[in-house]
Amino acid sequence: MKLVLREDKSPVAEAQPSATIIVVKEGLCGPEVLLLKRSLDLAHMPGAWVFPGGKVDPDDAGHTPEMRARVAACRELREEAGLNVGVEDLLYFSHWLTPEIMKRRFATWFYMAVVDPEVTVCVDGSEIVDHRWLRPQQALEEQLAGSLQAPPPTLVSLTDIQGAADIPSLTTMIKEREPPFFFPKLQKLKEGMLFLYPGDSGYASDDPSAAGARHRMIMDRGIFDYQRSFDWPSRLL
Repeated sequence: MKLVLREDKSPVAEAQPSATIIVVKEGLCGPEVLLLKRSLDLAHMPGAWVFPGGKVDPDDAGHTPEMRARVAACRELREEAGLNVGVEDLLYFSHWLTPEIMKRRFATWFYMAVVDPEVTVCVDGSEIVDHRWLRPQQALEEQLAGSLQAPPPTLVSLTDIQGAADIPSLTTMIKEREPPFFFPKLQKLKEGMLFLYPGDSGYASDDPSAAGARHRMIMDRGIFDYQRSFDWPSRLL
């Protein structure tokens, strides 16, 4: 996946408020997640498999930025996949802030929503051209094999939910953990890119060789490898 970086002397782009829904349902072998394929005609992430989502619009109602993000997430899900969920059904999953070096930046609330196993998905046919229900582990394996293109936030989220045996255990896990915050720091490698995330021992110093905890993503010739050596803090403590 190509990363579009801004010019060194160009102004830092403002992060646009955005929202994403990780839609899950109970499958025969455990939780399955909805992935949508972006059109090859799009300028941003053409052909990538992503979760439903998009920018918060001025008409999205709400008294706080987070509530407006919930409304936007539900609206985007209707527009892109023909599915309806209520704002009260969304579980706050994580928050991502795009690095300042990127040309396009977003401040994105990630939510999770559970839908009925018999639900019917209807993609919009323009921005979104296809959909798949996949076990998270299957999607990650296809990405590592080079047959499924997905951005880092999608892959990190899939990694987070891949170990859940069923929907009840998955929802309990998300409710009990503190929603993580991601503000990547990027470093160029010989054949790709290194993303350092908060919690990595090298994050504050920009030194990936620093001993200690690991929380990073390595992109090597278009393939992403996510590494995290610790558990998320519990919100119950």
